[in-house]
Amino acid sequence: MPWVEWLFAERHTFGRLSIVGLAGVGYLAIRPDGASINTVDWILSIGTLIYGFAAVWSPFWSVTGLAAAIGAGWFFGADNDVVPTVGLAWAMFELGMRRSGRPMWIGLAIGLVGSVVSDLDDAWREPITVVFASAILIVPLLIGVQLRMARELARQASDRAAQVVSRVRAEERATIARELHDIVAHHVASIVLRVSVAADVLPIEDARVRKVLDDVRTTGSSALTDLRRLVAVLRDVQPADYLVDPAGLVLALESAVDRSRGLGLTVEAAIDPTVTELDSRTALAVLRLTQEGLANVAKHAGTAARAELSIDVRGEQVAFELRDFGGSTTPAGDGGHGLVGLRERVELLGGGLLAAPAAPGWRLSALVPAMRAAS
Repeated sequence: MPWVEWLFAERHTFGRLSIVGLAGVGYLAIRPDGASINTVDWILSIGTLIYGFAAVWSPFWSVTGLAAAIGAGWFFGADNDVVPTVGLAWAMFELGMRRSGRPMWIGLAIGLVGSVVSDLDDAWREPITVVFASAILIVPLLIGVQLRMARELARQASDRAAQVVSRVRAEERATIARELHDIVAHHVASIVLRVSVAADVLPIEDARVRKVLDDVRTTGSSALTDLRRLVAVLRDVQPADYLVDPAGLVLALESAVDRSRGLGLTVEAAIDPTVTELDSRTALAVLRLTQEGLANVAKHAGTAARAELSIDVRGEQVAFELRDFGGSTTPAGDGGHGLVGLRERVELLGGGLLAAPAAPGWRLSALVPAMRAAS
């Protein structure tokens, strides 16, 4: 049960000991069995409670100190050792739950010696007392060992499950990488090749047609480069963030703006030069926002539309805004998965995205945490 795991976690040892300590204080104050407590008993009981807290982070030394105290009590005339015995039993439980191997066995031996010495008078008259004294310590120790082993088995099962999930994800990534390489990259490469042949072989008199062909060739080559990087990332089980180089982010953003202008868009861009200080994931998100946003402007508002782009690093956030002022058509939304993908990308980084009409056009804005590149 979750609450059991929480209660017996090692980081909550102090809390568990506090509960036991309060029970000991309550016994000393109330003594429901009417037992008398002499001065030695009081000193031993209070010392046990204090020492238990002092040695809370070392179950072995807690057992050792409490066993020595309870054994020494017999020499000084202790008559009521309920609190020290309960404290030693609890320390034995903590020892079994938090330690294994030699420290556990040595601690058990020391605890048994202290417990037997404390009942030495009874042990001479009734040897069965030794069995009871031993059981008081061995049973808590075994319960602690059982909890520790159950927790270890649960951890091992969790690790095995995580390994299986990781292996399945790696296989899925490899499958996606193969499909991207064999299908998407193949067709994009074919398009680039054919456009290049057309631009080099056909007698094209219209400069506008040649400009379009050159733009298609450049865009296709850039897409191929990105695809190769993406395939490399997918084939890496722990991918490095090298889809975009933050140092070249300004140039990549300006290239995206220039390509949009080449289509006929009028784009006014204000790009904060400090974007080069961002880490690669944030830089990639900003680049994809720009590329997808400008593509949507051309698609929905027309290639003759006017747009304003602003990318500003404001302290701990990157503020992105792309606004168009309408054109041949005004979109009611993105019919594909572009905005969905952008929103997911931004939210994974801890940011937020807004896409909505802003008469007479459309506004795409996002706030992304400004994660800095490691220096």
